[in-house]
Amino acid sequence: MRASIMLKEAYRLVIEYLKSNGAIVTESANKAAVQLSEQLDRKFMNRPFYWHYRDALNQSGDPLQIMLVDSPDTSNHKGFTQLNYDHPIFQSMLASAQEENRFYTAYEKAENQRDLFPWIHLQLTTGIIPPGPASIRIDSRISLTTGLILMNSHEKIPDLHLFETRPNGSVLHSNRIPYETALNILNTRFEKYCEQLLEENSEQHAAVLQKNKPDPSISIHHISAGLIYLCSP
Repeated sequence: MRASIMLKEAYRLVIEYLKSNGAIVTESANKAAVQLSEQLDRKFMNRPFYWHYRDALNQSGDPLQIMLVDSPDTSNHKGFTQLNYDHPIFQSMLASAQEENRFYTAYEKAENQRDLFPWIHLQLTTGIIPPGPASIRIDSRISLTTGLILMNSHEKIPDLHLFETRPNGSVLHSNRIPYETALNILNTRFEKYCEQLLEENSEQHAAVLQKNKPDPSISIHHISAGLIYLCSP
């Protein structure tokens, strides 16, 4: 299976966000060269004095070029600012992309319950390449306190009564599990789940795989993601 599907989904989300905001993106294996738009440069690249100077002279500026890489890279990309997943600018771009792509924060309300614990909630669709059965919707969440995973595609996992407003008097607990670690744990479970789907549909896939030869892979599409605070850890 491919390494860290969820992290790759984060890169895809950022790339699509940059494209939708005027960036010119040239993708190659494990990296993407990006010519930022002026709007994106002003928002993310922390050059207020440069843009203030340009504005004062009534001159157009030169937006920076960045190189998005899957992992820290020692290569010298001359003329590019290199960003990987852990870079603060990448994280800032990811936060904006998630917000634009229905990333949300929500809270569970319950009587006589003050303590609320953090979870990540993801909704995705997945399909098999070469083409197999229709895409399957995955509803999943992972506790950032205990690492407990709930995932179901055939029936909904237990419904929650969530609200945008934090309950009065509530105490929000900090996450014990780092976000990236939680995503990697969820990713491992998700890959196992996809392998089970392949096995369950092996007869349907057999003819397609024999004809097309390449090993099957998983296609993932982001629906929504959220940081939710629940009464249970």
